[in-house]
Amino acid sequence: MLFRSDENLEEGAISFMKNNDEVIVFSAYLKLEALKRLNQNNNIKQIIVRWEVQDLCLGVSDIELYNYCLEHKITLFRNTRIHLKTFWNGKKSVFFGSANITGRGIGEKGDFNYELNGALDSITYEDVIYFNKIISNSEYVTSSLYDHLKKLVEQTKLPVIKFPKLKTIKKLDDYFLISNLPMTESVEDFFRGYKSPHEIENEKINYITHDLALYDVPKNLNEKEFYDYLQNQFNSHPFIRKLKNHIAESPRKSLGYGSVVRWIQENTTTVPTPRSWEIKQKIIVNILYDWICTFDKNYSWSTPNHSQVIFYNPSNVD
Repeated sequence: MLFRSDENLEEGAISFMKNNDEVIVFSAYLKLEALKRLNQNNNIKQIIVRWEVQDLCLGVSDIELYNYCLEHKITLFRNTRIHLKTFWNGKKSVFFGSANITGRGIGEKGDFNYELNGALDSITYEDVIYFNKIISNSEYVTSSLYDHLKKLVEQTKLPVIKFPKLKTIKKLDDYFLISNLPMTESVEDFFRGYKSPHEIENEKINYITHDLALYDVPKNLNEKEFYDYLQNQFNSHPFIRKLKNHIAESPRKSLGYGSVVRWIQENTTTVPTPRSWEIKQKIIVNILYDWICTFDKNYSWSTPNHSQVIFYNPSNVD
């Protein structure tokens, strides 16, 4: 099973803690408040953390962890080579992945990181040796080591550096990637996969999940809600709007299959530009015909002279 940010990641971590009498934690970065949320049953017995001096100075890990470990009888180790993020029950079970024990990592707080963890109940003999080797090569955090680290942190004066912020924001070009077009062959197929995900054929799973993510379709919609929501999402997409306008404004208010292929090549921002045979192989045009005509009755398609043509015909609207 996989555990995803903003869905079940923190819940899965807490569940692992509660279901195991003893847990050993490996985490590169560790914030105390995030740890407290996980250790509700006081099942954590050992922690191995990176604790580079720079981590403590920058605040990505908390030096206050030491006193918390003393109070809760947790053995604390330091290992500057630590990069893994793993909970281990000392036997055969692990909860592991990309998430550090921080608010934005496993805590999913605010502008959280996209993290992914998994769980296993049958790790190997060699895996157990690996964990024990890491612990064996770590240094026990004594009071003298803690005092030394604390003094180094207090003595280190960090320069005030203001880095410019550049958030991830989708630009118009992003909407004209080939990956921003639907992949499921028909809207009807898409709805069937949405309602019965466990019945999806293996070769269609990637198509349907791609489109669920692309159009950000909420869970548990009924059929009408699904079609209404998807219609709005699809028709408002810049790639689709531009293509539909091009069809409507063409001299014959129609475009043949080959013309749509060329238009996609001329307008997509995907690099390298897909070749015509690649577009045809992935039946991109066929899919667009079905979706456009399903969600906008101003459009229809037929196959005169053995080639599919899409038409703009406002008179089709009731």
